Amino acid sequence: MFSAFRHRAIHLGKTKYSVSFLRRSHCLSGLRPFPVVSALRTRADTQLPRVTLSRFLCSRMEQDSSSAHDDVVPQEGSGTTTATAVAEETSSRRADEAASGATKDEPAAHGYRISLRNMKKFPGYRAVGDWIATQTGVAPRRVYTKGKHHHMVIYAIYTLEEDQQKAVAALNNCLYKGEPLVCRAEEPPKDPLVEQAKRANDGSNSQQRKKRAKHMDPSLAGLTPEQRVSRAVEPYKQLPYEDQLKKKQDSVSIELKSITTLLGRNTLVPPWLPKQKAANKGQVCELLDILESPSREGYRIKNEFTIGPGPDDEQSVTVGFHLGMYKEGSVTIASPSECSIVPEAAQKVAKVFQEYARQSELLYYDERTHLGYWKTLTVRTPTAGGCMVIAQLHPQKMLQPEVEEEMEQLRKYFQHGDGQECGITSMYLNFETDRYKKSELKSYYHVFGDEHIYEKLLGLTYQISPDSFFQINTPATERLYSLICDWCDVSEDSVVLDVCCGTGTIALALAKRVKKVIGIEIVEQAVEDAKKNAELNGISNAEFICGAAEHVMPNLIKRFGRQTKLIAVVDPPRAGLPQAVVAALRKCSALKRIVYVACDIRKSKDNIMFLCKPPNNHVSQLGFIPIKAVPIDMFPHTPHCELAMVLERLPPPRLSDFIDQPATTPQTDASSEAKGSDGGSAAATADQTTS
Repeated sequence: MFSAFRHRAIHLGKTKYSVSFLRRSHCLSGLRPFPVVSALRTRADTQLPRVTLSRFLCSRMEQDSSSAHDDVVPQEGSGTTTATAVAEETSSRRADEAASGATKDEPAAHGYRISLRNMKKFPGYRAVGDWIATQTGVAPRRVYTKGKHHHMVIYAIYTLEEDQQKAVAALNNCLYKGEPLVCRAEEPPKDPLVEQAKRANDGSNSQQRKKRAKHMDPSLAGLTPEQRVSRAVEPYKQLPYEDQLKKKQDSVSIELKSITTLLGRNTLVPPWLPKQKAANKGQVCELLDILESPSREGYRIKNEFTIGPGPDDEQSVTVGFHLGMYKEGSVTIASPSECSIVPEAAQKVAKVFQEYARQSELLYYDERTHLGYWKTLTVRTPTAGGCMVIAQLHPQKMLQPEVEEEMEQLRKYFQHGDGQECGITSMYLNFETDRYKKSELKSYYHVFGDEHIYEKLLGLTYQISPDSFFQINTPATERLYSLICDWCDVSEDSVVLDVCCGTGTIALALAKRVKKVIGIEIVEQAVEDAKKNAELNGISNAEFICGAAEHVMPNLIKRFGRQTKLIAVVDPPRAGLPQAVVAALRKCSALKRIVYVACDIRKSKDNIMFLCKPPNNHVSQLGFIPIKAVPIDMFPHTPHCELAMVLERLPPPRLSDFIDQPATTPQTDASSEAKGSDGGSAAATADQTTS
């Protein structure tokens, strides 16, 4: 049905707007014929019977098929349907569907894409998104790329089709740094569940199942859903801990060797690279033995569970982890009861909240139909005590009175009802924010209990807010931070920059050893939490600045002078540092040492290579040389670990390095005899030369 309309859209030409509206209206009305069962209840009428989603979709298709051909006929008096008419008709249909409660008031699941080509130099995702928003007046929902260098294609996703068309009109042939861009509207990516339905209709599902069964891990056969989730969450659980450490050590070694290879491919090879490669078995620096985690079971103090359909009955709400990925056509959730890295307190909260969600009038959020409310449940259980719970909902069309009613239900259940056995000390409701969809609801609502929880780390106390970042393995984090303090090699006159400081955990751990510590963070709420943590621990020589590091660091150089012993600690997110921040670190000539903490060394390789490559036309400052690195096992029973690396600034070249030294030439016997009267030195030189 959809392919026929798409085919007509190509050949009708002038009726493109009308046909594209028809496809969009089908997405809005939920016409995605996958054979699954879902609970279709509305908030207004909770007594509606549960029906199969496929039967509901078929009935909707029959109702719309009679009017489908009318939608593609051009209006009288013009060659095409105007965009204004399309928008008005779309709005009316959306209003009717919203009133009936049959669908969510949102467009297609994957949004509307545009592609940008011929952008010679990619400035970064955020910069591209801001530039697109400036040119079009509408910010894209997401920006991502495919390909590299001259073959790179930039994609931007919009929530509304009108925004997509507006962007194409504004950006096509638009000049970017003197070069015209090519902008096109792209088809949305294929929905895995729709593709799964197509395979079911054409009979190819049985072949796919046979193929998957042939290549499936035999160890998964006969496992319960809970055991399969455990295998997915903690894949190294079956290995002895020594073997886990060896696998992680070997994987880090491979990545350090790849950095050596990539640096050697540059036009300008760092002069220190051959020596480092020979001394460290092909690695870019010395790799120390991995540090073990003191805690290996139940160590996660933060766990984020998904609320969705269970493995046995889709109509029963389950709180746990995904059994598979959406791109594989799976939305099933299984209990975390077999996951040893999840503490018992968090598992208990998940189980009790599951019972609450099953009796709640609010349904779980269905990724296939975009109906429902409950999405995730985040449980924080710090080692210092306390339990914070954040329940996330999709706002749909909820109003403030409905939120207040749900908060009152939560208080009754978890403070005075069956849920009080969980021992929750702080509870929040979090509504998924969407800057493209206006809502009167706040992001966070404090339901009951304390507004914060606290964790102790290296003798310091840290305040944790609902949205604060904090390491999930406290004992291993103490080992990591102790290592960072030692590797900074600080003295009482040192100044330390904590780039991407978050809530100031590393900065405050270093504060007692140095003259001044300055944390730089772009998230305003995190900076406020860092200041509160400094005040909570009575630390006065810590300063926290909210802003981009590339803008803050030049002012710090002017403030402290170039003679100050300046050291930087960098602990970026998993994706690594933005290019502008890495360039600012490289250009800061007063910076002599960097301690880089990588969550994922594969994604941080570009940062390290930029810091280490020789000066060129773009960067004139001398680079850094990696001295040593060590992995830290922050996540036992998983393939992940963190890596700490020390980089030191190369010393400036000496004048003698650029002067050719004269070669020593053998002297004749006659010249030796002639100069022999000057002393024994000439004779000795001649004897050494002859020998």
